Amino acid sequence: MPTYKGRGLSDEKLETIVAGQRPSDLTREEGIAYDMAAALVSGGTLPELTWRSAVRTFGEAGAAELSYLIGLYCMVSVTLNTFDVPVPESAK
Repeated sequence: MPTYKGRGLSDEKLETIVAGQRPSDLTREEGIAYDMAAALVSGGTLPELTWRSAVRTFGEAGAAELSYLIGLYCMVSVTLNTFDVPVPESAK
């Protein structure tokens, strides 16, 4: 079983996310960030209620920054997948 120490979320939460499921024990902030990321990576427009919830929680600048971070992560992931860059041994 992989370990994700120092990443900010428990191993159990990360394993659930990696398995494609929403952890049931997310904090309010984690849940909003998860919902926003899940909606954006699935394609289509971000639901208005999800955006409003993010703005209430993180402020407009914080919600926008989260959106940028999600987009940047997706861009990097696609680039790594394009060139079949392997996972570093230290991360396995």
